[in-house]
Amino acid sequence: MKPHVAMLAYACDPAGGGEHWLGWGWAETAARFCGVTLFTPSKSRAAIESAIQNTGISAQFIDLPPWLRWTSEHLGTAGSWWRKIAWAKKAAAVVRSQIESFDIVHQTTFHTFRVPFYAASLGRPSVWGPMAGGEKTPPGFDEFLGPSADSERKRTRQNLRWLKWGRVQKSLRDVSCIFASNQTTRDFLPDFARKKTIIVSPNTLRPEDSPRLREHSTTAGRLKLIYAGNCVDTRSIPLVLRAMESVTGVELVVAGGGPALDGWRVEADRLRVADRVAFAGRIPREQLVRLYADSDALVFPALRDSGGSALLEAMSIGLPVICLDWAGPGEMVDVTSGIKVAVNSPEQTIHELNTAFIRLRDQPGIAASLAAAAIERARSRFTWNAKEKILRTTYERLLVR
Repeated sequence: MKPHVAMLAYACDPAGGGEHWLGWGWAETAARFCGVTLFTPSKSRAAIESAIQNTGISAQFIDLPPWLRWTSEHLGTAGSWWRKIAWAKKAAAVVRSQIESFDIVHQTTFHTFRVPFYAASLGRPSVWGPMAGGEKTPPGFDEFLGPSADSERKRTRQNLRWLKWGRVQKSLRDVSCIFASNQTTRDFLPDFARKKTIIVSPNTLRPEDSPRLREHSTTAGRLKLIYAGNCVDTRSIPLVLRAMESVTGVELVVAGGGPALDGWRVEADRLRVADRVAFAGRIPREQLVRLYADSDALVFPALRDSGGSALLEAMSIGLPVICLDWAGPGEMVDVTSGIKVAVNSPEQTIHELNTAFIRLRDQPGIAASLAAAAIERARSRFTWNAKEKILRTTYERLLVR
């Protein structure tokens, strides 16, 4: 008889993006080999009820009282966390009332350790994650974080306080197995929690992102870089601009929008590289695909990130990646599939970025080798088939134990 899983996913939408799409993906993948009851808010009810047909998934929709939603929406960031915690507590109560029907309980999204896993204490084997949140910016890089330097320090202090919260500590003790998004988050957890933690990247290729080689060849003496994603201070493009300052033949397209754009434009002017940097803003998917095809490498200088969907997308289409060897991106890429740059100091990082640009500019064969390895790594590690193997192994081990 197949095991039956109670899967809690606050963010869940088959037609959505990011965490919402991943919340659905975990339920759909688990349903390949076990019964799944999905507990989620009703915000995406229509899409979920359409998608669960012929999957074996049943869905129960849990919502908070209107007064609580209204109150939390008027409390800013604090209200958002309060709302998530209240939902997790209510969902655990609903699961508790049906616990005899389930063999395993799995909380997939929030993708953070900050929201306690209340349902981990219901007497069933339990899985929490993939969770992130242990990431922080490396010391010494404040000048490359712009206006966000103070908030990043504040975030690090807040995370330490959240980790010490009694409800979070209890969840970490109660849970049977933890999926951490990256080694950085695993190392952030207390020792007793690390012992039952495995690394499971949340980033996953969509079915339409079938790995394929681009029809593009790098021209020696010229390097066309692209950055794609949110333009926020932690995605520190000024590091790239500084590295471009002393190397010729390197161009950059920044595709995306966000609050850091104005500061990045000012920095490009100050460093006198603005004539080689194009800020494309938010662009349609079709245009982004064309830019990928016309680029020689994706540069992803994230000073704090649990992963990176653009990074994985680039790998899947054979676009070499240059990223910082830090947190999620540094673990998604290995030395055969991309160029990873150390973050020991800003000076070293800028120097290594500069060296990477020169290597790819002058030796096109390196890019071709990295592209082939990137496709293979994306196909073998970041698909739902790969996630299914992890789920099967984990569930079976917990049920036997």
